[in-house]
Amino acid sequence: MGSEGSPPIPQQSPVIAGADNPLPSRRSRLRRRVLFVVATLLVLVLSAAAAILWVITGKFVKPIDDTPLNTRIVAASQGTVTLPATPETGLPGTWGLIWQEGEAGERHQGVLGRVLRTDGDTVTRELTTDDEPPPAGAKAKVSVTVWAGDPKRTLALDYQDLTYPGDLGPMPAWFLPGRKKTWIIQVHGLGAGRSAGLRTMPHLKTLGFPVLDITYRNDPGAPHDAHATRQFGDAEWHDLDAAVRYARTRGATGVVLYGFSMGGGIVETYLDRATDTSLVRGVVLDSPALDYRAAISTIVDGFSLPEAVTDVVSAFVELRSGADLDAVDTLTANRHSGGPKQPVLLFHGTADTIVPHTTSAAFAHDWPDDVTLVTVPGASHTGSWNVDPNRYERALTTFLEHHVS
Repeated sequence: MGSEGSPPIPQQSPVIAGADNPLPSRRSRLRRRVLFVVATLLVLVLSAAAAILWVITGKFVKPIDDTPLNTRIVAASQGTVTLPATPETGLPGTWGLIWQEGEAGERHQGVLGRVLRTDGDTVTRELTTDDEPPPAGAKAKVSVTVWAGDPKRTLALDYQDLTYPGDLGPMPAWFLPGRKKTWIIQVHGLGAGRSAGLRTMPHLKTLGFPVLDITYRNDPGAPHDAHATRQFGDAEWHDLDAAVRYARTRGATGVVLYGFSMGGGIVETYLDRATDTSLVRGVVLDSPALDYRAAISTIVDGFSLPEAVTDVVSAFVELRSGADLDAVDTLTANRHSGGPKQPVLLFHGTADTIVPHTTSAAFAHDWPDDVTLVTVPGASHTGSWNVDPNRYERALTTFLEHHVS
């Protein structure tokens, strides 16, 4: 304090951020906004990554086909349909066509036949259907599963709707009687059902083979386990084992195992793990899933994602399914066991974007005396029959006559 009568000591006023000192406050607000934007972008990126992971892994663990209707009907009349020209709609051979009237309307299915004409923008093909022709503008998609329904309704084939006893309970199956004692047991793939086997049933019946087209756990209508998802053969092979035992009790003296996609992986896992495979006379595989990490890599590539994402997706698939992908790597399993014990006929298309043709080529390369590989140029996943039914059935006949009959 100063003495009495001394002039007062001037007091320093505090610096107040206001009109004269705006920078600290503005910088603080700007910093907070930047951090908020960065955090928001990070959340969005992580959410988008998680969504992509969920979509990709869903392609492996979902029990039914949920592929979208990815094209539209341009025009249709009795016996023909016109579609936008795409690599898929212009494929040669025989395909299914699924369409839907309205956003939530009933789905219908017909059979796409030969290409009648194309102008670069559209493709006009033969269409066989029991329904009315699809309306212009209806959403549609081309399907490798040509027919939907049971063998009697779709192909006029007499069959029995039965169940065989599995570990989890009664397993539904279709059975086509035949004169031979060797049965064909068909095993469908991940996104398909028993109708995937309809393509080959008429030919197999003509050859005289009984056909058992099976379901396995977590199929619609079949018993479910605690996972309720696909386990890529790690558990499903038990259901194939039960089907083989059922065939024996019904008088079969041999079986040919016929697996499509994941069904091929199930067949190979069964052959690797079952205690008794003495009834198996031969194996037919169509686009078989022999190495799931290679399949995941192919799908990741289809999303234009870095190859490093494959390991993340693989881990995510294992987490969602409860399966160990290395335990169902049947390429490696065959190398450890000394290769196939039965002759194998293998079909695979070069345009497969789900299970790479290279895995089948590696299998045939490893065991050239045991594996006959039929490569079909331009065929998509399990689409070898669709592209060239005559060639497919000739190869199938030769194999069965040589190794079974």
